[in-house]
Amino acid sequence: MSVCQSHIIASCKCIVCTFFMLQIASDRRKLPEERTRPPKFEFGYLEPTTIRPGRCSIRQALTFLSEHRSDPDETGSPESIARRYNLNAKHVNNVLSHFGVFDVATPKSLTAGKGDKKDAQFSAIDLASDTTKKS
Repeated sequence: MSVCQSHIIASCKCIVCTFFMLQIASDRRKLPEERTRPPKFEFGYLEPTTIRPGRCSIRQALTFLSEHRSDPDETGSPESIARRYNLNAKHVNNVLSHFGVFDVATPKSLTAGKGDKKDAQFSAIDLASDTTKKS
């Protein structure tokens, strides 16, 4: 069996022959039995079912950021959030001061499907709570 032009013996140990033999062996492998795509997760990864005290998931962080934004005095205060999610109040205060939830501005005419783009009025959409506010 000829493997490369300079070698005629199939038991040659040169790099070209080794690569060629590996390629032949990989072509004989079976295809995978399960051909379905893996599920797509909302935040790009599988969320944990249990969360250790002092930690929070991305979903929980987005929830308490939006709660703080909508009602910073009662349910969105750093102390109530720390109590509810078993977090350190100092860490929660730092997260609330340095992070926030984005607003997306979309023309009303594009969301309604009618009207001119030049005369479009913009509305802000809060992604975390899915509420529309006029700005």
